[in-house]
Amino acid sequence: MGLMNKLVEVFPTRPLKVVKLKQEGSLHQIRRIFAAIFFFGLAMFIALKNYPGLITDYKISRNPVVVDYDVEGKCRAKRIIDNCSVKITTDKGQVITRDYVFLGGAKENYKVVAVASADDPSLVTIDLAISNMRNLFWTTTVLTLLLLVVTWMILVLFLRTHKMIKVIDEINGQKLTPVIVPIKLASYGKTITSLYRANNAQGKNVKCIAHFNKHVDGGGPIIIGDMIKNKCNALAVVGESNTIPILLDQDFTRCDFTDNEIQALTEALS
Repeated sequence: MGLMNKLVEVFPTRPLKVVKLKQEGSLHQIRRIFAAIFFFGLAMFIALKNYPGLITDYKISRNPVVVDYDVEGKCRAKRIIDNCSVKITTDKGQVITRDYVFLGGAKENYKVVAVASADDPSLVTIDLAISNMRNLFWTTTVLTLLLLVVTWMILVLFLRTHKMIKVIDEINGQKLTPVIVPIKLASYGKTITSLYRANNAQGKNVKCIAHFNKHVDGGGPIIIGDMIKNKCNALAVVGESNTIPILLDQDFTRCDFTDNEIQALTEALS
């Protein structure tokens, strides 16, 4: 008798409750939302802090002229990070405050002079900003894009987890059927991430995810057969009203199995 037939034969025919994994809880979902907001806000802060000044510096760099304006503040070199915070006072009493952070690596602090645009004298900066304009542009762009990618990844994780939560809520209390699902595993720290695909009720092939906590969620998914390059088969269940599989855990704690049912399933898998 094949493994699947053995599992079907001993699998409970009564309605079963399905338990959410720890990372499928409301607290983790709320944390993901706040994390996404934080990283997106940080990306916008970096972009809005640097790009307007870069635009001004670019305009000045097209026709720069050194001007004898009073420059207060310091440009400090700290390892590979250089920080400038200056206040420029023009001959008309206009005060311009500029702050710069860029990759440098100078061994001593900088001496700077004020530079204005010959085409538009109201545009004023310092010579160091002009010489490091490309450096600051690429640093700002890379950091902004990196933070936006992190934001996107968090939102994708939130949406996929939300989808799995909806499936669990829908099939909870229904009669379940065991299925074997091909998955891809990734392990980091105490978390085992299982990625797999399945057809939903509309016949669309969708990406699914399950995050197992090794110490809380029953030790991870039930692996069937051998694992090759982090790919293997795992035991899951599907409900009567939804075809998206929900992975079971090694201790069979995701459903309210009785001790006798767990023993029968364990023997069928052995």
